[in-house]
Amino acid sequence: MSSDPPRSMPPAPNGAPESKGWDAISEWTDGFAPEDIPALAAVRDLESVYPLLHALVGPSSRDFFVRAAALESLVAAGRGAFSTEDLEETLSWLSPEKRDGVLRALRRSGWLAWDPATGTTITAAGHWAYDVLSFLHRRLRDGELKPTISGIEYALDIGLDPMRHLRSMRSRLVELREQMSAARASHSEVVLRRSVARLRETLDLSAQVRAVLDRVPARDPEARAVIRDVHELLSRLHHMGSDLQAAITEVGRQFLRLTAGLTVEQIVTALMSRSIEDLAEPGRDALLPAVAPPPLLTSEVVAAAAEQQFLRVREEPPPVRWEEPPRAPRGRKSISIPEEVEALLADLAGIEKDGRERRLEEVLPRDDSAVSFLRTSLLSLVGDPAGGEGIAGKLGAFGLDPETEGDGWPTPLADGPLAALTPGRIRPRRDDEETAP
Repeated sequence: MSSDPPRSMPPAPNGAPESKGWDAISEWTDGFAPEDIPALAAVRDLESVYPLLHALVGPSSRDFFVRAAALESLVAAGRGAFSTEDLEETLSWLSPEKRDGVLRALRRSGWLAWDPATGTTITAAGHWAYDVLSFLHRRLRDGELKPTISGIEYALDIGLDPMRHLRSMRSRLVELREQMSAARASHSEVVLRRSVARLRETLDLSAQVRAVLDRVPARDPEARAVIRDVHELLSRLHHMGSDLQAAITEVGRQFLRLTAGLTVEQIVTALMSRSIEDLAEPGRDALLPAVAPPPLLTSEVVAAAAEQQFLRVREEPPPVRWEEPPRAPRGRKSISIPEEVEALLADLAGIEKDGRERRLEEVLPRDDSAVSFLRTSLLSLVGDPAGGEGIAGKLGAFGLDPETEGDGWPTPLADGPLAALTPGRIRPRRDDEETAP
């Protein structure tokens, strides 16, 4: 900026006294004094800027456009003082009544001053507002670091603390990293190429960022932490650049090369007419490459990786404690058989002793549905000599053969814990029958 704004600013527009100012902030902070809150105390020095910008905005955007254009026209005229004729010539694009209103607003806000001897002049506050407008003329793109780098250099040159600009740089890089991650997951070539172009603009400034960070005195722990975060974010962004390039290449391989006048609709219609087996056949024969392609390495990526490795926090590993392992738990020597299983064994022994076959609906349903399901699940082990030991061996030792009837579909039962059961029977095995091992 060419000059600093005056400390004493004119009253708010329309001549009305300010009803809500610094002293009224305590109403929003539960009675705490604003000067005791660090975040509010840090912006107290911006109090003189509010009347200046408030006068620029005006009651509507039309007033803002006209007042800004009038101020820039007066500065561009290159005169130290303006007479009435000079003002009419410079602001000839305004109607006479509106021109007088705009000039009155600029004088009331303290941007213009009138002296009977010299005429209308631009004040220091007016020149300061013009400098602010000239800086804001160019619409800054999201993630652009040039203003932040220039702000840090300007703060260092005039001896100010650049912490606000350092926090802004870290916030911009964090936002850029998150947007690059979202672009990587979008699988859209348009989004990926736009993200790569924006990332390249930021990485082109990485050398300037590191150079200006080297000038920042790292006496404050917060400053050291922010500088370390910025270096780490730049390293991650370098790696993301390689990932985005690989993603663009992978997405490009999935494009359909339309030839012979075919359209996407015709291709989709032809594919929908094929069966699932035909569509799955090419995928069964497809093989992924055995060796992954080498990553794209540049000197900047290697330097960024080395920088990240150097700046990482190294923690001491915990000491190794050599101890004897705990003893393995021992199982019980004897395993008790549930009462429900003993009842099933008793029923099967009775059938084998009587030598008379029984229907499944006479043997399996008992007590409740849980017991009935248990007896049904154990039925497959009955008469199987390869059942093993324990309960399975006891069930396999019976000379009984469970048999089902029909197609195996369950039939409803009149009453009992089971609603339906596959019809069948359990018949004793004759002496001349043998069971396959």
